[in-house]
Amino acid sequence: MPVNPNNHPDRRQPGRPSAVEQPEVRDALLEAAGRLFAMHGASEVSIRRVATEAGVTPAMVHYYFGGKEGLYDALLERTLARIVERVRAVANRRGDQTDGPAGRIGALLEVFMAAFAAEPWVPTIVVREVLSEGGRLRERFIEDYASHIAILLPGLLRSEIDGGGLRDDLDPELAFLSLMGMVVMPFVARPVVERVLGIDYGDEFVRRFVAHTQRLFVDGAGS
Repeated sequence: MPVNPNNHPDRRQPGRPSAVEQPEVRDALLEAAGRLFAMHGASEVSIRRVATEAGVTPAMVHYYFGGKEGLYDALLERTLARIVERVRAVANRRGDQTDGPAGRIGALLEVFMAAFAAEPWVPTIVVREVLSEGGRLRERFIEDYASHIAILLPGLLRSEIDGGGLRDDLDPELAFLSLMGMVVMPFVARPVVERVLGIDYGDEFVRRFVAHTQRLFVDGAGS
């Protein structure tokens, strides 16, 4: 049976961009959306503005993401799903007693801090679109990401308490909240901290801050 060349999976239709041929367009749209959503709030930013910021036409947003909701989903998926998977990998190391609480907690800190430093729009969008009353991403964030973290991290801390690596009078859920406050708040406050303290949130800062927070938490909570 003859093959219709227009139905070949590798042949794009006239006038349609190819996601395979132009991955940089999709990346540019995600970067632009992250910056604009963080600065102005997702509800205040139009598809046209995102496209203009990325240097492409609004049709590209519809082609790659299907619309604004798809763009939200892709932004969350790109960073937050990756964080959940990396946290799960660290939590699965808890049977390795040679790692110890300092090693596992340091690895967790690096997962979060490296992600927030590389994509500074994430903490800002979480504040605007998740924590603020009426935030449009709250339910998606809770269901797909936060609920998993809230199981994995207290579970890891509980295993360290039971194994004698952390103090036996610690409440794992409260310890989880304290640890998240130490991780997230410095990146939420980044626009102020950079100006007031002159800190550059680069790779060297992330390494120093991971080590500092690791010592602070483990020395305080260690058995």
